[in-house]
Amino acid sequence: MAEILNKCPICGGRLEYSVLMQFTKDYQIKLNGKLAKNSRNSDVSPMECGFISCITCDFHTNCDLECEENHNIKIYQEDGVYMYEDER
Repeated sequence: MAEILNKCPICGGRLEYSVLMQFTKDYQIKLNGKLAKNSRNSDVSPMECGFISCITCDFHTNCDLECEENHNIKIYQEDGVYMYEDER
């Protein structure tokens, strides 16, 4: 039976969703040909990838929301809500 994924399905701890971001670190090239010490970040954008992890135990998914450990838990989104089914 599907349940809302609002806590860790293993230990009941809090969950985090981590969005992987990418950006460039831009340095100016000085007149002497060396890079300046100061830089700026630009093009901050998501890589459209994220994973779920528990802050208490070692439960986590990969970016396809597949469980990394040998847990038979299926995670998916339904109308923007994270759901899971324990297929044990």
